Amino acid sequence: MTTKPPPNRRKFVSEWDEIEYLYHKILHWFYPVRDRGKALRFCERLEELLRKVASRHEAILGESCWSLLYEVRGDLPKAIASREHEIKLIRQLWKISKGTPGEEVALKHYDVSDLSDRLDLLAILYHDAGDLDKALSVLQESKQFCESHGIRFDGKDLLRDYLAEKKRLSLDADSTVAKRRRSLA
Repeated sequence: MTTKPPPNRRKFVSEWDEIEYLYHKILHWFYPVRDRGKALRFCERLEELLRKVASRHEAILGESCWSLLYEVRGDLPKAIASREHEIKLIRQLWKISKGTPGEEVALKHYDVSDLSDRLDLLAILYHDAGDLDKALSVLQESKQFCESHGIRFDGKDLLRDYLAEKKRLSLDADSTVAKRRRSLA
């Protein structure tokens, strides 16, 4: 199954409208299509806009865009930092809007499943950066978060794969130690 890219646009209502458009273009080319080159074509314009309207790192969408931008460019430490900050901002939004008349509106795009998704994405970034233990820790946090809120944990396949990888690495390390001991004996 192939997915179609978002339709091309040349006119935007606002800078945030264009940011969201570019974000979806990059998502399409980087994830389902796996064409980093085409995704990179949209990164320069996205970064220009982010520097203009989201340079203070106060917007949830802005942090999501920064994280994707850095990930596409291969700067995983910055992608991780932006994703962590996005998660922090979502939690702050929940805290300040809880019990207010605007709570439903504030949480429309950032509900429990959205936070779980962001945790899963953070785990992937940690894994890709070579920190399997941190990736597993974040996935466990996401799993517990889902269980405590009574929603499905979408990261179960990732967790299974990362646990299997950890086991393989542990077995490989044990095998290497055993070989060294035999060679020294």
